[in-house]
Amino acid sequence: MSAASEPAGHELVVAPDGSIPAGQLARLGVAPGARLRVVQTSQPRTLAGSLPELPDLAWEEFEEASALATHDLTAT
Repeated sequence: MSAASEPAGHELVVAPDGSIPAGQLARLGVAPGARLRVVQTSQPRTLAGSLPELPDLAWEEFEEASALATHDLTAT
């Protein structure tokens, strides 16, 4: 099957208990009791590398930036 003939997919979020919330399924028009088939994608998603590299800050730099942000928020 080529990429052009593959059906469009939908991403759903699995709840902590392993279920998929009914609201997500209803938005896609899936009725309660319907049978679904799960198809694994070619590349599993990981969180590796998804978080930005943050610079190392000294405590004094952090406090200075926090004070500036507080000032900006209270100045409005």
